[in-house]
Amino acid sequence: MTEQLRFVLSIAVRHLNGKRRQTLLVIAGVTIGSMVMILTLALGEGIVQDIKDKIIETSPYIVVTGEKLHPKETQLYRAPADSSIVYSMISRVKPSEKKQIKPYPETMALVASIPTIDGAAPFVFTRGVLRYHTMSRQGLIKGIIPSLESGIGNLKSNVVTGSLNELAFTKDGILLGSGMAKKLKAVYHTRINITGESGKVFQVRVVGTFTSGFGAVDDNTVYINLVLAQQLNNVPDDAVNGIGIHTTSLAVVNETSVQLAAMTGYRTETWEETNKNVISLFKRNNSITVFLVLFVFVVSGFGIANVLITIVLQKQHDIAIMKSMGVSRRSIESIFLIEGIILGVIGAVVGGIAGHVLTNVISSLPISYGESAVVRNDHIVTIQHAYFYVLTTAFSIIISAVSSLGPARRAARLNPVEILRG
Repeated sequence: MTEQLRFVLSIAVRHLNGKRRQTLLVIAGVTIGSMVMILTLALGEGIVQDIKDKIIETSPYIVVTGEKLHPKETQLYRAPADSSIVYSMISRVKPSEKKQIKPYPETMALVASIPTIDGAAPFVFTRGVLRYHTMSRQGLIKGIIPSLESGIGNLKSNVVTGSLNELAFTKDGILLGSGMAKKLKAVYHTRINITGESGKVFQVRVVGTFTSGFGAVDDNTVYINLVLAQQLNNVPDDAVNGIGIHTTSLAVVNETSVQLAAMTGYRTETWEETNKNVISLFKRNNSITVFLVLFVFVVSGFGIANVLITIVLQKQHDIAIMKSMGVSRRSIESIFLIEGIILGVIGAVVGGIAGHVLTNVISSLPISYGESAVVRNDHIVTIQHAYFYVLTTAFSIIISAVSSLGPARRAARLNPVEILRG
C-alpha cells in the first residue's frame, strides 16, 4: 500500500512539474480565493462583534418597559340578564393609558433585591424638536438621573466635551450627541430650545457632547435630567417610561430578565431582543458576501480541471504504457485526484497565510468608517477564528477534488491498445 501511494504521488508531482506555469497560475487562483474568503469572514465577524460591543458598552443589558404583562380589563358590554346567550366584551387596554412604570420607586426597590443586578437607572424617553438660532432638528430626548445612568453604560466615558457630572448639577442642562451638536452648530454652554410631545418649550444649556460610536445615536439622541423630561412630556413625578438594568455578567441576562418580568409585572427586553433587527441584518449581509466569495473557488476549480485535462491529453501515451504494465484503473484515477488535491492544499495554505497577514494589516490601519456609517470607529475591526482556516481549507480541497473527478475518470477510461497502435 505504501509503495503504491509513493508511486502515485511521484507521478502526480512529475505531471505538475511538467506544467509549471499553468500549475502556478492555478495555485494563485486558489490562493486568492482562500485569502479573500478569510478576509471576508474576519471582516464580517468583526463588524458584528463591534456592533455587539458598542451595544453592550452603551446600552442597558435589560430594559424594564412600561408595558404591563397583565393589563387591566375594562368591560365594554355585557349581555342582558334575560338573554338566552351569555356573553360579554372586554378591553384589556385603556385608550388613554400610557405605558409607564408607576410608582417607579417601588419597582426600583424590587430591582435592588435581585442579587444578579448591580445597576438600575429610570428614564423617560420622548421625541422633540431642538432649536438653536435658525437651526432645528428632531431628536430623541432621554431624561436620566446621571449618577445612576453612569452605572449601566459607558455614557460617562463617552462624553467628549463637558461632563456628565455637570449635567447632574445643572437642572436645565442638556448633553448632545456629537452629530446632533454638529447639525445644530451648538457649542458648550450655548442655550437652545427644546419642544416635547406635549408642546411645552424649555430653554436648556448645553453642558457637553458625547460620542457612542453609533451614527444613529450620536446624530439623534440627547440627554437631560429626569425631572425636566417628566415636565417636558407631562409625566407624573413618580412615573417613568422604563428602567435600564445592568447585571453582574452577560451570562445571567436572560435568566434575570425572566425574573424581573415575574416580579415587577412589566415586560422586559434584553439587549439582544432590542437590537435583534440590526444584528440579524449584518449577519445576513455577511452570509450573502461569503456566498459570493465562494464563486472565486468555483472559478479556481475550472482552472484545476483545465490543467488536468491538458495533462491527460498530453500524457495519453504514458497513461497507456502504465496501464499495459498493470497499473490499475483506480491508481490512474488516484494520480489525477491527488494532483488536484495538491493544487488545492498548496493554494489553501498559501492563501491562509496571506489572508492572516492581510487581515492583520487592514485591522492595524487608521481607517475611519466615515460620518455616514452606522457604526463609527477609527479603525476596521476584524476577528479571526481557527475555524475560518479549517473551513477555507476544507472547501478548497473539496472544490479541487470535485474538479479533478472528470479528468481522472477520463484518464482511467483510456484504451491503451488504441493509443499504442495510434
